[in-house]
Amino acid sequence: MKKNKDTKEKKKGFSNAPFKGLKSFAVQEGLVSPAAPRKAAPAPPVHREEDDDAALFLRYMEGIPRLDGAKQQKAPPPKPPETPDTELDEEEKKLFLSSLTGMDVSFRDEFPDVKPLRPLPVNRMRQLKTGAIRIDLELDLHGLTRDEALKSLESFVSGAYNRGQKAILVITGKGNNSPAEPVLQGAVASWLRETGKKMVAEFAPAPLRMGGNGAFVVFLKEKKRSETATGTGNGSMR
Repeated sequence: MKKNKDTKEKKKGFSNAPFKGLKSFAVQEGLVSPAAPRKAAPAPPVHREEDDDAALFLRYMEGIPRLDGAKQQKAPPPKPPETPDTELDEEEKKLFLSSLTGMDVSFRDEFPDVKPLRPLPVNRMRQLKTGAIRIDLELDLHGLTRDEALKSLESFVSGAYNRGQKAILVITGKGNNSPAEPVLQGAVASWLRETGKKMVAEFAPAPLRMGGNGAFVVFLKEKKRSETATGTGNGSMR
């Protein structure tokens, strides 16, 4: 019994306070600084898709000059209409060259065909070929000089015009036998086209049976009643 009592007393005397004897140890104030308060962490930025699109657009547009309303590119002015082509067609060129060759007085082996003063009506040429228009007078200029031939031609044409003849034949030759005949042919064509235009309606190389390129069929204008006769031709007529 005594042993148990001693054991209880020993239990009461046990103390689990190892630092109880340190009561007299005092910590001076101010030596230990209080802990600094922690800063709150910043909130993460809110991610918006439209912000990324705008930033991407601005990045691509860097370095590109900005256009204001006054410097915008203007549409090019309309082109002026093209000038129509004024070149002569082939037919007009031929007529022009023919008129030049008609005035040529140089010697050549063969004289080119002389174009008519104006295009001959088809019905008039048909009338000549069928006999509706008859050639009653002919003038042969073979062997004459240029001046002699033109003088005879003027008298002959005037006489036929005053008598009311519709068509006459003027023979010049092709130049096969004389080098002067091509010159004579050009001089006659020039006279019919210019000097005799008040009496001559039109002329053309004669049909083959009448001499071909060595002669001219001359169609005369109708004489006015107020005009008086100027005499008959002095050329060689047959």
